[in-house]
Formats: sequence, C-alpha cells, structure tokens
Amino acid sequence: MPRTIVTKFLKLRDRTTLGQQVAVVTAILCLALALTVAATAAFVARQQATARAEAEIIGIASNMAERLDARMFERFREVRNLAELEPLRAVWDGDEATIRSILEQLQASLPEYAWIGFALPDGTVKAATGSMLEGVSVAERPWFMDGINGLTVKDVHDAKLLAELLGSQANGEPFRFVDVAVPVKNAAGATIGVLGAHMSWTWASVVRDTVLQTTDRALDTQIWVLRSDGTALLGPEYGSAPFGQSTIEAIAATGRLSFSDMAGAVDHLNAAVTTKGYLDYPGLGWTVVARRPLDLALAQANQLALAIVMIGIAFALAGAVIASLLARGLTRPLSELADGIDSIGRDPGATMIARDHSSRDVSQLTVAIRSLLRRLGVAETAQEAAQREAAASRQQLVERTERLGEDINALQILADTDPLTGLLNRRAFHVFGVDAMNYFKRHKRDVGVLVIDIDFFKRINDTYGHSVGDDVIRAVGGVVQAEARTIDKVARFGGEEFVVLMRETEKEGPAVLAERIRQTIAGKLVDHPEHGTIHVTVSIGAAMAVASDRDIEDVIERADRALYEAKATGRNRVVSGEAEPSQNRSAA
Repeated sequence: MPRTIVTKFLKLRDRTTLGQQVAVVTAILCLALALTVAATAAFVARQQATARAEAEIIGIASNMAERLDARMFERFREVRNLAELEPLRAVWDGDEATIRSILEQLQASLPEYAWIGFALPDGTVKAATGSMLEGVSVAERPWFMDGINGLTVKDVHDAKLLAELLGSQANGEPFRFVDVAVPVKNAAGATIGVLGAHMSWTWASVVRDTVLQTTDRALDTQIWVLRSDGTALLGPEYGSAPFGQSTIEAIAATGRLSFSDMAGAVDHLNAAVTTKGYLDYPGLGWTVVARRPLDLALAQANQLALAIVMIGIAFALAGAVIASLLARGLTRPLSELADGIDSIGRDPGATMIARDHSSRDVSQLTVAIRSLLRRLGVAETAQEAAQREAAASRQQLVERTERLGEDINALQILADTDPLTGLLNRRAFHVFGVDAMNYFKRHKRDVGVLVIDIDFFKRINDTYGHSVGDDVIRAVGGVVQAEARTIDKVARFGGEEFVVLMRETEKEGPAVLAERIRQTIAGKLVDHPEHGTIHVTVSIGAAMAVASDRDIEDVIERADRALYEAKATGRNRVVSGEAEPSQNRSAA
C-alpha cells in the first residue's frame, strides 16, 4: 500500500508543472499557518474568558461568605450586648413578665429570631418570647451547657423542644436554628442564668437572594452553603454530601477553590469560599459554593473562539487563492525559459546557437550559481555576526528599560503615598474616587465616603509637641486602615483628617464602619515613653453617593458637613449626611 501511494504521487508530480506544484504547496502552507494562528488566538481568548468567569463566580461566593459572617456577627453582638447591658442587670432577677417584654422587643426588631429565652443556672427557662418553654428544663441542650460557661455559637440544627410549638415553615420544611448563647451575670460577677437566641435558618435564603440580585446571571447561578464536614445546609437536600471528601479537604486547605464537576449530565463551574468569622465572632467554618453551568459560564468565550476560527478559515482560503496566483506568476518566466531552450534544441536552424551558445550559457549559469552560493555563504556569516551584535544590543536595552521601569514605579509610589502614615494622599485618592463614581453612575453600585477628624488635635500638639502629634496621626491612620475592608481606599488628606472610599457597600455600610472605627479609636490608648498614655477620640461624617452627585467631591462635601455637625454636637460621634433635594453645590 505505501509503495502504491508513492507511485501515484510520482505520477501526479510528473503530470503537473512546477508552477502548479509551488501553488499547491504554498496554498497548503498558508492554510495551515492561518488555522494555527486562529486556533492559538481562540485558545488564548477562551483561557482569558475562563479566568474571568472563574473570577466572577469566586466573587459571588466571597460576597455570600462575607454577608453570612457579617449577619452572624450582628446577631452575635446583639445577644451579647443585651446580656451585658448595665441597666438590665437588676431586670434578670425580676419578674418573668418584664424579662419577657424585653425579649419580645428584641424579637420584634428582627423576624429571624424564632425564639429568645432566659434560663436559670439549673436550666429552667424563666422567661421566653411567646411564653414558649417557660418552666421547661433546657439543661441538656448544647447551647445551654456551653452558654453557661461563656459566649457560644452553635451550628445549624433541627428544632427539638420547639418543633411541636412552632410547627412547620410556610414551605413545609421543619424549623432549623442557629443558636447564640451568653451567660448573664449580676453586679457581683456571679452567673445568674443564660440568655439564648434561636435564629431561623431561613435568613440565609434571604441573604442568598440578595447576593444573586447583584449578578446579571442570577437565573443561571446557584449558591450553596455547606458545613465544615461538607454536608449541605442550603441549596441541595439538607444533610446531603454533594462533593467528595477529597474536594472538601482541598477547599479546607486553601480556603478558596475553583473546580468543575458533573451533575445530571451537565458540567458545572464551581467556586468555593470558606467563612472566616468577623471581628470577635469566630465563625462556624461554613463553605459557600457558587455554581454555574460550564457551557453558560463560558458561552461568550466559546462564541468568541468560534468567531476567531471562522475568520481564520476565511483568511486562510483567501491567502491560499492569492498564494496560488502569485506562485503561477513567479514560475511563468522559468517555464518560458524552459520552452525557449527546448525550442532551440528542437529547431534545426538553431544548431549553431545550441552548439556555440547553449553550452556556454549553461556553463556561465553554473559558474554564476557557484559564485552566488559562495557570496550567500559570506553574506550569511556576516549576517549571523550582525544578528549576534543586535541581540547583545537588545539585551542591554531591555536591562536599561527594566531599571527605568523600576525607578518610575518607585517614584509613582512616592507620589501617591502620604509620607507620615503610608496611606494614600489626596491626589492618589482622587483617581480612585473618580473611577468609583463613574462605576456608580454606569452600574448603580453604591459608593460611600467617610471623613474622619481627630478631636482636639491642636491641644495634643500644644501639650505634648508635634512629634507626639505625628505618633497619634500614625496610630489613628493604622486603626482606620485595619478596620476598613480590603476593597476600601483610605487616604490622609492632610493634618489630622482622613477619608475612606467604600465601594460595593450597602446603604448602612458607611455608618456601620464609621461606628466601628470610632469605638476602636475611643478604646485605644496611645502609649508614649515620655508622656504615658494619651486618650484620643475622633468625629466622623458619613455619606452615600446619590444620582444627583456630579462627582466624588460632592459626596466628600456632604460627608464633611456631617463631620462638622458631629463636632458641633459634642465630638466623638458619627453623623450621616443626607443629600438635600435642591442644595447649591460647590467644590468640597
């Protein structure tokens, strides 16, 4: 068989002209080159689109994980604060009706509290919302046994004692709770009971729906919540294990993982992010998984790859046609020369030319070819030497360019950084502010601004000197940077004034962050080797961007007015600035 193929190829070669052969070979090379380039470009485009799809779905999972931690921290803080409130210490020893009234007020503030109760040290429920379980012993319940010893949070579980009292939820499923419990102490520090709160796990579905509203592909996206052991809490069937143990271990080892799996003959792209807790809330080790069908996640990439390949094929065919025409044109003079030599050899009247000139011309052609080959060898040697010199010059140029880039980068950092605190300066902050406002106006994603000022800073400088004042500025700047989220931008605008830019925040986000910063600074003492401890407080103005804002300066101006209101009303406080419907705007 191979010999037959070779024979047919030789016969075909003998029946075609050199021009036809060159045209065919050139067309094949053009087609192969164009298809290779198109396939490579399509592969790169698909890889980039895949990376974008992974980044998007990881962002969804991270958003859900952060919201779960933040929501749990708020409930964790509410129950703890209620148990530790000084004015209520005498209430816990009082009558059941008063305690029940306080607990029902807390329950009314947030519907996700399914049950809140106060149990005595022996486990007997003294008072509870709706009078449920009053007089019943909860001494054997895990939340009580751990709560008597200290603040505790318990993972999602089915309702036990409350199952018959509460019945089923609207969707027919049984109630499931997340528990927070804290010991209640009297003025002498003795434990007089345990305050426990059962939060209905349905709040996680509300958080999930809120997160899905932030993506353009909500109908194509699923969000699951798993325990640390991989069993399902939200999304798949409760208690099921949708992933293998090796996948769960890989997620736990990295804290963030993207992977694909097959479910119901559909390949899915997954992003898993573990919750880490928030501030002093330790977290429960949940894993949030965002899922999207791989074909839908990469639909844009597949369309782009197909378009590139089709364009490549079109260019390849066009190149093959052009190459064929050019090859025929280039080989035509050689065909005419061959025909001329053949006619001279066949013409009886041209024998003298053939004898006297044909051999001489062939000899001269041979000598010319040999001379040309020698010249080509010398030229190739010279070209190689020139290429080596050019390569050395290029290497030197690359090294100089890299050094210049490093110097420019260092200068850029110096230009954008406040030298005292290491935070952004006003110029660098303005760049991020302009970008945030443009994004807000295009995509309606909320933007907030905090303006922070150290109270009585002139008094600190006058009392202790400017070096101590610099230490205070650095300490305050460090607290603001530590409390801000990783996506927030913190800058020092000069003197004792700091500004925080918050993107992708909720309406109450700036006020919550501002209050946390204020409390942290108020509770922090600046230690100085010569002057001892120095107590510092700050006043903070907060504002959210609105559609009528022209630029980021309008938001800063509104936050700045709120700051002055905070100072005018006593300092060490947070005031949120609201946009006036018909305010006269001016530069901040």
